[in-house]
Amino acid sequence: MKKCKKLGALLLCWACLLSVLPLPASAAGLSLTYRQTAQGAVVLGLSGLESGKTIYGIQLEVTLAGSYEASQVSLTPADPLAYSPGHAAAVTHSQGQTTFTVYLASPLALNSGSALTLGGLSANGMGVIPERAKVALLDSQDIAGGVENLSPAEVPVVQSTDSESPDLPFGESHPITSPQAPHGSYQVLPAARENQVVTVYVQPEAGYKLGSLLVTDSKGQPVAILDMGSGQYTFRMPGSAVKLEAIFVTAGNVYLPFTDVKEKDWFYASVQYVYDRGMMQGMDETHFSPGVATSRAMIVTILHRLEGSPAADSSKFTDVPAGQWYTQPVAWAAANKLVEGYGDGRFGPTHIITREQFVTILHRYAVMKGYDVSDWADLSRFPDIKKLASFAESPMHWAVGCGLINGMDDGTLAPKGSATRAQAAAILTRFCERNGM
Repeated sequence: MKKCKKLGALLLCWACLLSVLPLPASAAGLSLTYRQTAQGAVVLGLSGLESGKTIYGIQLEVTLAGSYEASQVSLTPADPLAYSPGHAAAVTHSQGQTTFTVYLASPLALNSGSALTLGGLSANGMGVIPERAKVALLDSQDIAGGVENLSPAEVPVVQSTDSESPDLPFGESHPITSPQAPHGSYQVLPAARENQVVTVYVQPEAGYKLGSLLVTDSKGQPVAILDMGSGQYTFRMPGSAVKLEAIFVTAGNVYLPFTDVKEKDWFYASVQYVYDRGMMQGMDETHFSPGVATSRAMIVTILHRLEGSPAADSSKFTDVPAGQWYTQPVAWAAANKLVEGYGDGRFGPTHIITREQFVTILHRYAVMKGYDVSDWADLSRFPDIKKLASFAESPMHWAVGCGLINGMDDGTLAPKGSATRAQAAAILTRFCERNGM
């Protein structure tokens, strides 16, 4: 009993010493390894340890992308008993990154030969891969001789060759943009390496449920998402930045009667949103026709419905006769200066609306409602920017800046292009959610 108490006191004092003094660097040939499980957990290890050297203490510094508090970052030992009682940690922040420093001590050997499994590294409950690392090691002689004026050394961070590692090699880190959506929240890492499995935790507010979760890469292409259940979703990080967009809908949604809108479709939640609110209806009782191009009359009718279908005097457009389903909406839109027509007396109600016309009408509607239209995006990256009409310049800067529309798959803006009914539903849902409607 006395011997055990003496050993415990010695380790406790040594752990306190580690918290104020650096450890000796013995990092020649040493690497910090990482592997990721199919569930997204990240397991760290050390490889390249000196043959015959038995390790009893470790100082590990790992730098992570993003800022985290000390309570959010942890290293869970593979063997919880091995690090007791000298397991302490701290974090520091610099330029949007977090350096997590952990001190491990044990009365038993931590390593087995030239390798050592450290345990699972997580930030805010999610497996995270380090960007950089420093390591210092102590064997029994180091402990006996004391530690003075020594510091950890930089070591490479490499993917483990363990059989549980993904088949694809991890690449460079890229940011993850995740603007929060009304009526719910989700948590995700601020950045991840290419091919890393990223976990998203979704939590709707009471009375709401997740309608859709969309992840797109830098070109606007969707990234495959797996539903892991219990509000957890995973995706494999592409070789570019990604953006997450969630739509939360009321839990008691109206049943969708459309046979051409399935729950697996990317536009399902958007169609549900605009249908629930009476903004868009089907082309007939059982077909929404998501791939049909949106007309000019359709857009003003949607906004007219959003306003509660107020009455309006007849318009002066020669191609908008009385008694049509779009007669009142066009008259209302013209009276509120949302539309001006072609300048020759025509409105073109059945003409397909272009992307630049669509965002211009939305921009005018936002101004009419007093919404914030200060968002502004640099459009110079689009090679076809010169095709943008002068009347649509400010609206397009705003629409891209606040994420209502993105570029096309080929990197163009396509201002003269059309929008399908599914795309229109998605844009309108983003517009409404953004403005708390």
